[in-house]
Amino acid sequence: MYKVGIETADNYRLDVIKEALQKCFADIGLDPAYPLSGIVNPGDKVFIKPNWVASRWRESCPHKDNLYCVITHPSVIEAVADFVVDALHGKGEVVIGDNPSIDADFDELMEFTGIRQLEHKYDVPVSITDLRPLVCDDLANYGKRDKMVPQPGDIIGNVQINLGSKSLLYGIDPSRFRGVFDERDETVASHTGETQLYTFSKSLYDADVYISIPKLKTHQKVGATLNLKGLVGSIANKNQLVHWQIGYPEIHGDEYPSKEAWEAAQTAKVTHRGSWPGNDTIWRMVVDLYQAMQMRERKYLSVIDGVIAGEGQGPFCPTSKNANTLIAGEDLLAVDVAAARYMGLEPQKIKYLGYFIDKGIVDYQNIRVLLNGEIQKDFFTSDSKYKDFFVVEQWQGIKK
Repeated sequence: MYKVGIETADNYRLDVIKEALQKCFADIGLDPAYPLSGIVNPGDKVFIKPNWVASRWRESCPHKDNLYCVITHPSVIEAVADFVVDALHGKGEVVIGDNPSIDADFDELMEFTGIRQLEHKYDVPVSITDLRPLVCDDLANYGKRDKMVPQPGDIIGNVQINLGSKSLLYGIDPSRFRGVFDERDETVASHTGETQLYTFSKSLYDADVYISIPKLKTHQKVGATLNLKGLVGSIANKNQLVHWQIGYPEIHGDEYPSKEAWEAAQTAKVTHRGSWPGNDTIWRMVVDLYQAMQMRERKYLSVIDGVIAGEGQGPFCPTSKNANTLIAGEDLLAVDVAAARYMGLEPQKIKYLGYFIDKGIVDYQNIRVLLNGEIQKDFFTSDSKYKDFFVVEQWQGIKK
């Protein structure tokens, strides 16, 4: 039985967040006084991964809102870190990091969030790291590998995983695969035949405990971005992440829904490549990332930040939604399924979640949800829309 706790937190004051988290932890069977003692042991290396996808609003966004509907709030990160350090009892290490969008300014992100103060707060080493080996310092150069700026990335290196025939991209003609760069040779070579490669940041992949703190947010390419979609930020080589197949269905692509849409995009200033439910590629990549993480034994914890959530045109241009919610659990997949339902979505219609549901890897009957301390016996079958997140027009089919 997977347990998921959903509790109300109506602001980001640290004491409010910690109290709500203690209730979440009690919901999932942890001791609220020492909640992470069963997950984190003294001497462990703990990796905490927030959603730091952006450092500011993109100019292409049709509106500018509260940036904390896009990224994880530092109070949630700090509250989780406090509980982690309590469980370490002075022995171990904490790394807080992400591989944000290639155009994010990490220094700007650090200044905006003030999160670096955690590096000096505790009696165990805490480091905050930008895992990206390449950054784009001018969005006009986005997609051009030779225009990227190199940086150290993960200082302890990377871990390469070959999923082979287990990959959901296995058996698909890779000739149209598109990663983060216009140069697609590396993307195609990484996903041809028995070679199905993903290169993870070693600090994250080899950690004893992986704690995911995503934002509760909709996403134009996959429907919703939570724990599993957030694993994109674990990958050092972003060009191995296949986001779509170039073109439109008539020529075996899923970048756009039609030839007309593809032609219109050729002269458009702002494009939304792969941003439609018919994208049959990116959800497979998300499944692959979760499968690759599962190949190494480690402890997990998820805390989803939905105090200020993001609805509509995510991941970069959502509208803020005061969902006043924290969601927690020890199984990333089960938490995603419950969180999607709480957003007013049908988990089975979100392709990467539907895959695991159809395979019987996760089952509604085996997820016990407590909402503000009350067991929700009909959580997945009720007609309630719960938080009723707005989704853009093409994604209306995933709504409850």
